[in-house]
Order: sequence, then C-alpha cells, then structure tokens
Amino acid sequence: MHKKKIENSTGPFLHTVFFWLKNPENKVDRTSFEVAIRKLIRTNPQAIANHFGSPAASEKRDVVDNSFTYCYTMSFPSLEAQNAYQIDPSHLTFIKEAGHLWNQVRVHDSISI
Repeated sequence: MHKKKIENSTGPFLHTVFFWLKNPENKVDRTSFEVAIRKLIRTNPQAIANHFGSPAASEKRDVVDNSFTYCYTMSFPSLEAQNAYQIDPSHLTFIKEAGHLWNQVRVHDSISI
C-alpha cells in the first residue's frame, strides 16, 4: 500500500482568530458582528481563503475548547501578506465596527513546515 502524501492546500500561513462576544446571546450584537466580519471577508485583498464559523457540537473532551462565540481563519500566501493585512483598511474598519462587541480575542498563527 502506498502512503498518500499530505499537502498543505490552504496556503503557507494560517491566521486563526477566536472571538468571545460580550453578549453572545444578544441577537443584535451577533448580527452586527456577522455583518462586519462578512464585509471584511468580501473586501480584504490579502487573504486567499477564509473560514468563518461557530463552535461545533463535537465530542466533549478535556482538550476541546468550544467556549468561543466565533472562529475566523484566513489563509495568506506569505507572512508578508499577513503583515500587510494587519494594517489594511479592511481590517482596521472591521476592528472599528465590531471591536466593541467582544471582550476577548485569541489569535493562533501558523506557517507551513
């Protein structure tokens, strides 16, 4: 049996952001956040792929943290593109429009090896 080679297919740099909203049960806040992040997804020129989601109903285990409200993962072609994203007007506008809605943000960045 031949082993299948595993390839990184989403780009060499992944930027994963977890958001905890201040009022996660508030429908107006959730809608405002979703509108702002979807605008970011539509208008940001650096990302080559996006994933926007909420906690999955996966099996409860000690290593699973599904306490967040939303997860957003962007794929970039390079570290330089991710650095450009940080100062891009689309990103700054998102923070301005939605920053008041969250009380915690956690970022996990990884690069292909």
